[in-house]
Amino acid sequence: MIKNGRKLSELFYNNKFLLIFSVVAAVIIWIVVAVEFSPETEITIRNVPVRVVSTGVANSMNLEPFGAENLTVDVTVVGKRYIVEDDSVVKDIDAVANTGSVTKAGNHKLTIEVGSVSTRPQYKIVSYSVSEVEVLFDYYVEKQVPVNPVISIENGEFAAEGYFAADFEPEVEKVTVYGPKSEVESVMQADAYATVAGNMTENNGFTASLKLVKPNGDTPKYAGIKSSKNDIASGDIFINTVIYKEAVANTAVTFTDLPAGLADAGDMIEYTVEPASAVFGFSDGVSEAVSVATISFNDLDFKSGGEKKFVVEYSASRGVAVKDTETGKPGTQTFTIRVSLRDVQYSNIALPSQPDSLVIKDINNKHHLKYEIVSLGDSQSISVCGFGDKAYSLTTNDLQLDFSAVTEDATGEIEVPVVLGADYCWIDGNYSVKVKIIK
Repeated sequence: MIKNGRKLSELFYNNKFLLIFSVVAAVIIWIVVAVEFSPETEITIRNVPVRVVSTGVANSMNLEPFGAENLTVDVTVVGKRYIVEDDSVVKDIDAVANTGSVTKAGNHKLTIEVGSVSTRPQYKIVSYSVSEVEVLFDYYVEKQVPVNPVISIENGEFAAEGYFAADFEPEVEKVTVYGPKSEVESVMQADAYATVAGNMTENNGFTASLKLVKPNGDTPKYAGIKSSKNDIASGDIFINTVIYKEAVANTAVTFTDLPAGLADAGDMIEYTVEPASAVFGFSDGVSEAVSVATISFNDLDFKSGGEKKFVVEYSASRGVAVKDTETGKPGTQTFTIRVSLRDVQYSNIALPSQPDSLVIKDINNKHHLKYEIVSLGDSQSISVCGFGDKAYSLTTNDLQLDFSAVTEDATGEIEVPVVLGADYCWIDGNYSVKVKIIK
């Protein structure tokens, strides 16, 4: 509202108002003219992403593009400065690699087409840096390859003097390789590279960097290692090794399944081991003697005065390894063991003709199963052995049925082993009877 009822037209007769109005109008006109008639500017927009639309190729031929993830092109545009220098222009440019020429697996040169997303852009695309790109189209495959440690030692040997080391052991023996079929099929192994200190005296683990390798030594361009660091043809893996303290020790034998009452196998058993000593490696303390074999007493099935020969191969057991003199690493060595028994006598326990005439005490019958003997087998007697003359005094009263392997739900007729309940005596071989479980 104009005060005092003055008309709007009268303001233009006011010199002060007219001056202010003229200045404002002039500024507006200058801005409009500057924007409308300003010269066009040419700029280059760098690293515009190139899209490889491969849906049709994938659906028709199961081919996938490889090496198309980071394709870019530099695009030169012309337009008003305030338009081409705006960030919205970058988002409006669309660069597409045409896959119409892809008809089979292999490397293909794709034509790049650059346009605008908007239908009426206020700028003009005048050029772009490249007109085509090369992309590999192939079938996606996976396979496993072995891990091969490639370790460099900074000084001397890995193990210190007086020690020796086992082979380097990757945390996994194989890794899964994925990528284009043409590359994955040519990958032979994954080398694990690391540089470590030498002169080790205790177990040591370290991280190595994986690198896929072709037969010619080249690294594949697009193949990768699954479940690693998402790096192309690389990744990390942990590698461990065992360091052994070297020492000469005597060789020995452990005997199991000794007869009842026999606290020490030496009471009855004599044996020799060839060689009598060897160079061993110890990961925890050093021993004067190493057991190179475990022999069951049940396998000593020879008559008194006889000798039994065992040939065994020892490699490593419970932190003790034998050193291979050629490689200087843990290896395998053959030992010859000769075993004989002292003063062992043989006898026979006669069996009754009818099963129900034999009463045998049961042991280890933890389920308290009821049973009856239905068959004693074909033999009329059981051959037994004893230390000294103890075998001659054995009778059926010394026989026992061992139910330790019989389950609670056992039914029908089953075989139960017969054992001796007399000290320093045992059955020559194995013997069992058939019983019927009574519910």
